[in-house]
Amino acid sequence: MNDANLEHLLRSLTPAAPSAELTERVKHDLALAAMFREAADDAVPLPAQHRKPMTWASAAFWAGVGAAAAVAVMLALPQSVNPNSALASGKPNKTLPPDAIMPVSTTREWVGVEDQGIRFVTPDNPQRQMQVRTVERHRWIDPRDGAEYIIETPQVESVALPVKFQ
Repeated sequence: MNDANLEHLLRSLTPAAPSAELTERVKHDLALAAMFREAADDAVPLPAQHRKPMTWASAAFWAGVGAAAAVAVMLALPQSVNPNSALASGKPNKTLPPDAIMPVSTTREWVGVEDQGIRFVTPDNPQRQMQVRTVERHRWIDPRDGAEYIIETPQVESVALPVKFQ
């Protein structure tokens, strides 16, 4: 099918007549719109002195009221304190042994490697010097209060790799 035939077919199409139900709904909606327009025209506008724009002071007042309500609600709610924790009693809990902290994980992350070239320790023993930078992380958890302890230890190591020339 070429473009000329398609255009001829499109021109020969005629739109269908709207249904009676659609015509009635449109008439009803237009009558309602006219009624609302007439009611709006008959309405008496408020005098200019009663219509005040909202200023920054009134906005700040309502923001302050909201903040005060939030503080009041927070103060009214009961505080959730674990009675077994050391912070709640104000003194350390001496019933658990000092080694009660449990290890969780230990990881080592490579930060970077620097090639420092070839060095001759003796004339017949060349070595490639490498400097390796890592960070070692140790994680522990305290089952008494759920506190998590993380210690990161940066490390720099020098590595000597034997080299063979051929």
